[in-house]
Amino acid sequence: MTITALAVAAGSACHRDAVWHAPVAPVRTVGGGVLAAPPPEASAFPPAAHEASAVRWMQGPAGDRARLERWRAGVGPVVVYRPDSMGPPPGAAALRDLPVVSWNTNVGGGDLDGLVDDLRSGRLTDGDSVAHFVLLLQEVFRRGPAVPRGLADRPRRIAALPPRGPRSDVVEVARRHGLFLFYVPSMANGWEADGDQAEDRGNAIVSTIPLAGLTAIELPFEGQRRVAASAIGPGDGEAGHAPPLRVVSVHLDNRSVLRRVYRSFGSGRTRQAEALASALARDPAADLPTVLAGDLNTWGPSAWERAVHVLRAHFPQGSALNVPTFAGRSLMVGRTLDHMMFRLPVPRATSQRPSGPSAGETERRAAFVPPLPVRLDDARGSDHYPLLARLLVGDGG
Repeated sequence: MTITALAVAAGSACHRDAVWHAPVAPVRTVGGGVLAAPPPEASAFPPAAHEASAVRWMQGPAGDRARLERWRAGVGPVVVYRPDSMGPPPGAAALRDLPVVSWNTNVGGGDLDGLVDDLRSGRLTDGDSVAHFVLLLQEVFRRGPAVPRGLADRPRRIAALPPRGPRSDVVEVARRHGLFLFYVPSMANGWEADGDQAEDRGNAIVSTIPLAGLTAIELPFEGQRRVAASAIGPGDGEAGHAPPLRVVSVHLDNRSVLRRVYRSFGSGRTRQAEALASALARDPAADLPTVLAGDLNTWGPSAWERAVHVLRAHFPQGSALNVPTFAGRSLMVGRTLDHMMFRLPVPRATSQRPSGPSAGETERRAAFVPPLPVRLDDARGSDHYPLLARLLVGDGG
């Protein structure tokens, strides 16, 4: 097994619309474990291109630099995990039906192992066997010596117990099931108990298919540090085959800091959504088919929650869910906090201009059947229900 932990540049903030391409240094691995190393200073890295295996960082706005830096001090490096026994690359037939799940796992409270087992068995896809899938996860955690114990802004600790055993961090789950992993911590998971290993929590993409184009997008600061994770899955784009696919896991704030608490009712999340949409539009993968999903924390009345409308303007496909996605007990019961959005090529015929012997032929393009996300009715120990969509590839005509 090989785990590559990538330390990220965290010190110097840039202009809101600028992108800092920070080369990142891999941390040594020994016996499948990660040796801790503090993130290097941003000043050590000039804005330049770097190796394809590195993570591309898009930092938050300069005006939020001081707060973001205090929260960054509590997290360890990004983790990129590639299983040694990868097997042959997925064939076109296998990727014609790709389940994608979005889930807030409540920092280990959700039974992630059980979700993977149920996906592979076909229990979540009407008995259809599943060779490949993608998980877009929020509130996953990582523990160990890579997470610093020093002073930092830290939220309260979340350590809910899953229904069928002890908590498992996302790196353990990926290793146990032989899955690809891109984990981007956003914040420390509170203060560790005496003798416990430190933890951080954030977003992750877990997949049976290789992940490339790894990008971490730091959002404007509202109440806590939030970093979206973006990656690209393979595809060849030929007729009837799956085109390359960009997937994004995001978690917006449920409230803003006290001095601007009024923004908790929607405008803070709108600010984060606008920054995310802008970053994704500037990304080199902007033209690829995209799935964006996550916990948008849209607990306010729909008229106040412009974040959803901002993101749907860029990712308009997929029916809006009209069922609650929060499974916990609070004032948010009955609200749809979790969303899946898509921008995908749909089946259509494109007439070619008559020319030569192929005049009048129709070009067949790789395309997806319009996706329909559904809520899975078992929260599996989390305080959020998982969402699932099956990406079905048609011929394009």
